[in-house]
Formats: sequence, C-alpha cells, structure tokens
Amino acid sequence: MDQRITSYIHRDKFRIEGWLHTDAALAIAALGERQQALGVGGGVAEIGVHHGKLFILLYLLGRSSEKAVAIDLFEDQHLNVDQSGNGDFWTFRRNLERHADTQRLVVHQGNSLDLSGADLVRLAGGPLRLASVDGGHTAQHAAHDLAVAEAALAEGGIVIVDDVFNEQWPGVAEGVHRYFARRPNLVPFAIGANKTYFCRPSHSESYRDAAVAAAQWVTMPDFLGERVAVLQFARRSFKDRFAHSDAWRRLRATPVGQPLRWAWHTGRRLRRGLVRKEDF
Repeated sequence: MDQRITSYIHRDKFRIEGWLHTDAALAIAALGERQQALGVGGGVAEIGVHHGKLFILLYLLGRSSEKAVAIDLFEDQHLNVDQSGNGDFWTFRRNLERHADTQRLVVHQGNSLDLSGADLVRLAGGPLRLASVDGGHTAQHAAHDLAVAEAALAEGGIVIVDDVFNEQWPGVAEGVHRYFARRPNLVPFAIGANKTYFCRPSHSESYRDAAVAAAQWVTMPDFLGERVAVLQFARRSFKDRFAHSDAWRRLRATPVGQPLRWAWHTGRRLRRGLVRKEDF
C-alpha cells in the first residue's frame, strides 16, 4: 500500500471531523488495490463529502489521470432536509490541500437530487471506478443517489453506501431496497464498518475475496438475493471462537456440555444484571 495512504488511514484522518472507521478505510484501500490489479480505471466521486474524511482517501487512491468529484450542499445547508451532515467548502478544501492536493478536484455544489448519472460522468470526464454515496439520508435521496452512482459506474466500478444498517437512519435502508426493486445491474458483495459495497455481477466474486482478505473474520449471509461477506475486524476472543467451533457443536448436547452451556448463559445474564448472585 502507498505510504501516503497508509499514513492517512492510521494517522492523518483522525485530524478531520467526520465519520470513517479505520476498518472501512482499510477495506476500501484493499478494494482500490484489487481494481488496480484488474486494470480497472475511472474517476472517483463522493455524494456528501462533509469535511472530506472519506473523500481524501478516495482522492489518494486515484491515479494522476483520474478526476475526483466532490458533491455536497456545502453553503446551501437550507436544503439539508434531514440534517445528516453539515459540509463546509473551505474546511473541506483546506483538509484536501493538507493531506493530498487539489489538482484533480472537481467540485459540484448543489442538491444531488438535481444530478443524473450523465451529469456525474461529465463532471468526472468519464465513468467512475469508485463512488461513495453519503448524501441525504432520506429514502428518496438514498434511492436517487444510488441510481446516479450506478449509472456513472465503469465496468469494474464499486459503489460504497454509508449507513445502510445504521438504526439512526432507516431511510437509507428503505432507499436501497426501493432502488433494488427496479432490479438494477448491481449486486452487493460486502458489508462492514458501516459501509455496504456494490458492483456489477461480473466483479463481485473478486471484490468479495479482496474484502474478506482485509477483515479478521467474516460471515456469509444473503442480502438482496446475493451472498455477501459481512466483515468483522475485531479479533474474536477464544471463548467466541470456541463457541463457533465444530468441537463445541459436538460437545454441547452431551451430559458434559449441558452444564457448561448453563454456566455460560448464567454468566452472561449476571454480567448484564439480569439476575443476581443471591438468586442462586
């Protein structure tokens, strides 16, 4: 990984106000590297840049020939109907200058609902290989912005959607399901650290493998009719690993395993304050 990207992920991004888990940054960087290995080209863009915390990472992942499009209301905050962010252009620009440069920057200030996929392609000078959707968090905004990003996507491009599983913003989940009711040529391939990742079906397996390699461990449920990697980044404790092992599955139904199960569940209830020691 490029040293500038490593430094940004592990140090510099903490100096910028905003929302980006280190785990998500590492996964996005891994996906960017996989795109380079596959020869996927195109610009990068974000709808809803706030102060640039994620946008700067996308910018650093871009090549010298690839434009980086920043879309935000910025000073038009009277249009921010759900108060899901509070972007400031000059703060954003200073952050970008401090941690990267502005040579490839293209800024569009305005409501993303007025944008089309063709508009985004025009701003970027061609299709996109990385597009982040983190603008308005209503169902209308989420569905529209996902459609715009998907329409501007290069073959092998990736769309990253924020807050799909965040209980504070149920409109995002509704918007994603509303958009997928149209059966677009897009599939989810990974979920983790408050980001959900989508691409064309042709690249889903390769990108899922790259995302899995960036995580500590994964589960593989279905989402929107596709097998996705749910990325877990915290190292599991021995107890948790044992609880999911074949050895415990064989042991738990035996005369030895049953009292162990009772002791484990009782310990959990004691720690949560659901029962007291004097109750036993």
